[in-house]
Amino acid sequence: MLWFIALLLLGLAVLFWRLWPRPLGRFFQWAERRRAGLGSRHIDHDGIEWHYLEGGCGEPLVLLHGFNADADHFCRVSARLRAHFRILAPDLPGFGDTRIEDLPSFRIEELARRILGWLDALGVHHFYLGGNSMGGYLAVAMARQAPERVRALWLLAPGGLHTAQLSPVFEEVAEERHNPLVVRDPADFRRLMDYCFVRPPWIPAPLLRFLALRAMAHAVRAQRIFDAMRYDSRPLEELARDLPIPALITWGQADQVLHPSGAALLAELMPTTQVLVLDKVGHLPMLEAPKITAEAWLGFVEAIARTHRGV
Repeated sequence: MLWFIALLLLGLAVLFWRLWPRPLGRFFQWAERRRAGLGSRHIDHDGIEWHYLEGGCGEPLVLLHGFNADADHFCRVSARLRAHFRILAPDLPGFGDTRIEDLPSFRIEELARRILGWLDALGVHHFYLGGNSMGGYLAVAMARQAPERVRALWLLAPGGLHTAQLSPVFEEVAEERHNPLVVRDPADFRRLMDYCFVRPPWIPAPLLRFLALRAMAHAVRAQRIFDAMRYDSRPLEELARDLPIPALITWGQADQVLHPSGAALLAELMPTTQVLVLDKVGHLPMLEAPKITAEAWLGFVEAIARTHRGV
């Protein structure tokens, strides 16, 4: 009888996962946020219903996720940073749980302006600013628009470089094959995961399924955002050139989404940068190597503080 009950419960769990992945996915999302000490928040501003994660204490650290991602990409690194910073991580317009009817433009410069407006609505005027991939591109655009507000930049494999060596993903984009960053079916999602990681972190299967289905549902809009970012926005080279803000550039040596040669190229453009290239790490260092990634940022900020104190 016990075996029968166990098999029945297992069968019901599998059926629930297959037919209703959203509740299980949401549960694991909540559990990850709770471990990180982050809470879910909402605010309406500028025609956008913003969803963001917030937690920790200290000076604000704004963290911007990459293309087809969400704020939860920063949960694991935030668990190591929350004692030092007030973490603010939004779902960017077009992704996650931030809701928009439509935006006239998804150009990087326009999205940067809207994120600065969201921070105004929260009463956050000076902050540290980090971003991964598209989020790093946005972070530099924000720093270009409002350099007096940004204390330091944390650029984790930032996108937007047009002169860097092509990665395997962008070789496919350049040859006008299927864009691996736009998810149209579960196979696309699994392939994208393979591109992003060397050693994938453990993520519960129901959460992966939920994320895949969500990305598939917004494939058309994702392609529109990608095109605006890639073809209609100012290159990162222009936005970053001579930007007088201290920056830590962190890149995975095995990044297949954005070629790691971009780290040295970007460092040449910005006068006060440090570069950290992580061996055997892919495109998402804050997920794949959260401990060393967080420690590098904390050390960088402490070095800036010592410089300002004249130590």
